[in-house]
Amino acid sequence: MRLFSPATIFLAKGLSRGKARQGTRRLSSILRLTTIGVALSLSVMLLSVTIILGFHRQVHEFAFSQTGHISLNGYGSDWKTSTTPIRISPRLLTYLRGQADIETATPLVQQAGLLKTEDDFSGILLYGIDSSFRSRYFEENIRSGSFPSFSTPSGDRPPIVLPSHVARRMGYQVGDHIRIYFFGEKMRIRVFELQAIYESTGLELSPALCPIMTLQKLNHWDEHTFSRLLIMLREPEKAGAVLEHIITSLQARPDLIGEENYGMNLGQELQPELFNWLAFLDTNVYALLSLMLLVGGFAMITGLIIIVLDKSRQIGILKALGATNSQLRQTFLLIAARLILKGVLWGNLLALTLSLVQRHYKVIKLNPANYFTDAVPIHFDLGLWLGINVGTLLVILLMVIVPASLVSRIHPAESMRID
Repeated sequence: MRLFSPATIFLAKGLSRGKARQGTRRLSSILRLTTIGVALSLSVMLLSVTIILGFHRQVHEFAFSQTGHISLNGYGSDWKTSTTPIRISPRLLTYLRGQADIETATPLVQQAGLLKTEDDFSGILLYGIDSSFRSRYFEENIRSGSFPSFSTPSGDRPPIVLPSHVARRMGYQVGDHIRIYFFGEKMRIRVFELQAIYESTGLELSPALCPIMTLQKLNHWDEHTFSRLLIMLREPEKAGAVLEHIITSLQARPDLIGEENYGMNLGQELQPELFNWLAFLDTNVYALLSLMLLVGGFAMITGLIIIVLDKSRQIGILKALGATNSQLRQTFLLIAARLILKGVLWGNLLALTLSLVQRHYKVIKLNPANYFTDAVPIHFDLGLWLGINVGTLLVILLMVIVPASLVSRIHPAESMRID
């Protein structure tokens, strides 16, 4: 069964073109503006979504690279500053890594240190990691050098990865030997070889990365003693349910815990300021999407009303020849659908072009101290992109059903007297 009959399609084509006269040229200009209105509103919606997805991806990767989706640490300790050791037995580590929902469980040792040259000094937080550490945030943001594997035992000069704002301030280059001072009961010095610099966009929380064994030896800890355990999940959106499952399963297996007193937290709970900021952005985007949908819908309604009024004489003639109100409504809905589709195509082209330009050339810059990135981030989600297109098409088409019914109020006798 066809949605539109051949006769309806034929009428829609004829009414869309019309004769080449002054009024038709004026109508064509109005219809072009209608198409532009739909295109601009859709492109703003698509750009808004790609940008907010970019912020989500950037902030999530930055936040979870430091805490994991779930963090296991000493009970009551502050994950940012605590150096209180916890012992994690090989059996517990193997048990956690064997859970279906857990992608990686990475032990971490953190230690504050001081970088010093003849001209300057800077505090730095070091994360001691091993080869199980996985973070796209660090690996994708390497700006010089190569990311070490951290799988081989540390030598006299273990590798280190520094954030770019620290490397710039201290004047370090890849290959330099870096002296770091550690303070405690007595001052200790370790020399590292700088193997990579990652773009930290000025974020003060960005840590340096070094082998876990180096910091364990520095603190006289054995190989099963750490500061925290970073747990990364296969499906981060299920973190709450996975955390409850882990707590319940560990309570049933006290042999895995021993005498240790652990605390477990979601990554969102440890950095609420970041995720509250994202929630605020989401609210603004929802409001913008609604506004742009209304703009596109009203632009289309205005254009359709103008078409109906301009074609009132032709409508009267068609009614006199036997056309029904239902056929004429379908005809004008088809005209509206054609204009909406043109607007959707141009809107997609505009949004895709601007997104790709920003993604590759970073035209619009941001202050990283406020936005956690140095440029407006872009991330594509094909499913969401298609959903916005289909949703926009359907919603605007529903909005023009009422103005399309104006054809039923046009009487042949009255309309055909119009010059």
